[in-house]
Amino acid sequence: MEEPRSHDTPMADVGLAKPCAEPAAFEEAYLRFAPLLRKIAVGKFGIPAADAEPLVHDVFATYLTRAEEVENLERYLIGGICNASRHYLRRGAAADDVFCGEEPCAATPTESILLEVERKILIGRLLARIGSQCRDILYRYYVNGETTGAIAGELGFKPATVLIYLSKCRRSALSAYHAIAGARP
Repeated sequence: MEEPRSHDTPMADVGLAKPCAEPAAFEEAYLRFAPLLRKIAVGKFGIPAADAEPLVHDVFATYLTRAEEVENLERYLIGGICNASRHYLRRGAAADDVFCGEEPCAATPTESILLEVERKILIGRLLARIGSQCRDILYRYYVNGETTGAIAGELGFKPATVLIYLSKCRRSALSAYHAIAGARP
């Protein structure tokens, strides 16, 4: 039979009693597991050593507040440092996207991004001008991909009536487009 891995053993088996509010138990847990947690943060997740220490402290601070609920201390702490490290990396990636310095990055608007934003604004203005029934029918037909038969069934129309509405709504949208395009500088 295989020996259980160290993180599979309950706290009582690793020499720690069930957590309690005694400072000695917390100190013992910190001295035993803090180096392992730092090693996981730095080695597995690539967190800089200077930033790993505050993450370890955060994990232990969370443990202090929930000590009575923890059944397996080692698993709890390892899970906590993994989650804290992932959060640190996500937060860092988001900051890099926004504050990318001198080099081009994902937050730098490209021509395609600007055109996409402009297109979405234009579509929003068009849909606001054509009325709710046209907006609903066009959305269901073009975005949701519903058939004319399905739209007709829900609205109580014949499929041919839906085709007529689609034609009128497209014309209405085109008129709205020309009105907006004519008003553009």
